Amino acid sequence: MSNDEIERFLDACDELINCKFLVAEYKIAKLLKSIASSSDICDLISECLSSYNRDREFARTYVQDSHGQFVCLMPTDEYKIVALVFCTLADIDNKKIDFTDFVKRFFGRDENPYQSFVETMIIPFKSLIAEAFGYKSGNEANENEEDQENYLFDEVQETGEEEIEEDESVDKFEQSTKVAVQILAELEQCRQSIQAEDAYNMASSIIKTANLRDEVVLKALTAALKYVSKYIKPIKFLVRELSDLVFD
Repeated sequence: MSNDEIERFLDACDELINCKFLVAEYKIAKLLKSIASSSDICDLISECLSSYNRDREFARTYVQDSHGQFVCLMPTDEYKIVALVFCTLADIDNKKIDFTDFVKRFFGRDENPYQSFVETMIIPFKSLIAEAFGYKSGNEANENEEDQENYLFDEVQETGEEEIEEDESVDKFEQSTKVAVQILAELEQCRQSIQAEDAYNMASSIIKTANLRDEVVLKALTAALKYVSKYIKPIKFLVRELSDLVFD
């Protein structure tokens, strides 16, 4: 992979790690776009997802302790950490998980819930992917704790320091890759069938051929995916979103 791609990913991780809570969802979307723009990172995540049982691992990670308190118990296997964090971020971006409620529920017992979320999930995610491509990650705990205290529950007046604007540079191929990765994540939850296997292969092919930037190939794979997935309800709307992107 190119150095630019991994640097964009690392920069997006750092922005999420160091940002204020109020703009974290925007930074999550930006991080997912940086992943979608790299076919190699997408391939790595797809490989992690292929051996990952999402429902089972979510049930093991997001739990209640003996006192009835919600806690986040991260897995120890590296591929499970990558898959878990990616699926969680995708669900936040797709509004399947309410981010404020999620951070408050699973990290609210800590003095700085957002900082705890970052240290528990984002820093390990960044480190594992960086190391997979030969980048030294080191100990990357956030050094700006004083600036980030209590952002979860403080009413902070934004002064234009963080402008939330859509990144118009993300093109059709990058957006399509992002949706295809989300489709793979959804298919991990589906009951095994010939149709689900075919859909998984089509979505994987969209990711692997994105660097070709061939619109004919993209349209052909999307049309094939649309056909094989018409009876797979969990990915119905994602496939429609992909089709709208590709054939717009």
